[in-house]
Amino acid sequence: MLVKDRVLGQKDLLLGGLAVQARVIGALMLRDMRTRFGRTFFGYVIQVLWPLTHLLVVMSIYLVIRRLMPFGTSPAVFLGTGILPYILCLYPARMISMSLVQNQPLLYFPIVKSVDVVLARGFLETITSFWVIAIFCFILYVFGVEVMPIYPEQALLAIFATIYLGFSIGFLGAVLCKIIKFWIVVVFIMLILMYVTSGAFVYVAALPPRIQYYMSWNPLFHSVEWLRSAYYDGYGNDILDRGYLVGFASVNLFAGLVAEKVIRRILLQN
Repeated sequence: MLVKDRVLGQKDLLLGGLAVQARVIGALMLRDMRTRFGRTFFGYVIQVLWPLTHLLVVMSIYLVIRRLMPFGTSPAVFLGTGILPYILCLYPARMISMSLVQNQPLLYFPIVKSVDVVLARGFLETITSFWVIAIFCFILYVFGVEVMPIYPEQALLAIFATIYLGFSIGFLGAVLCKIIKFWIVVVFIMLILMYVTSGAFVYVAALPPRIQYYMSWNPLFHSVEWLRSAYYDGYGNDILDRGYLVGFASVNLFAGLVAEKVIRRILLQN
């Protein structure tokens, strides 16, 4: 066989494998939607409205309690850029962490891998997150709030980095939750602590340097600062670390991939 033919054969084999995996993930997404939301369209609508309602209710309560914002002229924008990273990161992370536990029977099919189950849940949660963003921005626009950031490209990068962080936390959590039964409780506590220390409701620059330093260890904190920097010129320049956020997510994802590969047999047995 010629080298050229061998290379083409390997390429076709790779493309065929990717096509099969894509079909498997697509089927798992459809099954996940029907299992969690029912067979009607309204089931998925409720799934979108749940985090959206959380976002709007928390914002409304805070606006009633505190009418003055510590930064900027629009309370809705300041609060929205603080709460939205939580919706984009921690909601998906929680749901992805439970994906392997909730779909254990599917792993007995040879064509279905644990990575496929996690990816299917991750893609579905990402689609839901973008629906939440779109509807939230539309609601603000209807009420006359300027939703277009000064730096749109930075806003998009912050959104994708936040989703990436949520997926990486969820991936590692899914593997650990399958092995350690109580780990889902650890995940919930960790996500709550990340939310509380993310700086969603405060102007971080006004806090003491020591508190800023401790908060900066929280990757979600940098998601909030990154998104706000797209709306406020010069915001977060002193403490925002985009590399730390992406690096933390990458290390988490790598750890999840390694753990999944090492304990693949355990995932099938338990």
